[in-house]
Amino acid sequence: MISHAARAPADVDIRRLTVDDLELFRDIRAEALRTHPQTFGSREEDEGGEAMLAAYRHWLSGVILGVFGRGSLIGVAGFYVSPDRRSRHRGHIFTVYVREDGRGQGAGNRLIKELLAHAEACVEQVHLEVLLEATAAIRTYRRNEFEIYGTDPAAVRIGDANYDKFLMVRKFGR
Repeated sequence: MISHAARAPADVDIRRLTVDDLELFRDIRAEALRTHPQTFGSREEDEGGEAMLAAYRHWLSGVILGVFGRGSLIGVAGFYVSPDRRSRHRGHIFTVYVREDGRGQGAGNRLIKELLAHAEACVEQVHLEVLLEATAAIRTYRRNEFEIYGTDPAAVRIGDANYDKFLMVRKFGR
């Protein structure tokens, strides 16, 4: 499901990750958790071990795209449709992360474009959350027609520090 319009330069490839990519996903996710704990994290990751691996396998059975450059995974982004029957018109983008050496080259933008191309076929709107301080990410989302519709105060707490998140939505013209 890779659109040619959002295709990265020849030395970069975007593809859907599978459970065969579990080790690659686990490595990039560990880096994201270590470098940006206020942004990433789940109950399963807090537990670690088999709970974490089971969550990763489950995520990889859905839609998680990876961008590869110079032979390695440099970025990931996931998408899922709300499981509640009354909310199936809504999709969610999650776990967007691009490694430091892949930033500023459009990898994150391309991942978002690919996920939106996939999402448009199955939902009416796509939601995401982003830290207020993540200005580069917010610019990328705005570039892809996301709008801020609210703020979640103290969405994350690490120690004594609270972090607020913007709630953003992209609606498709149906």
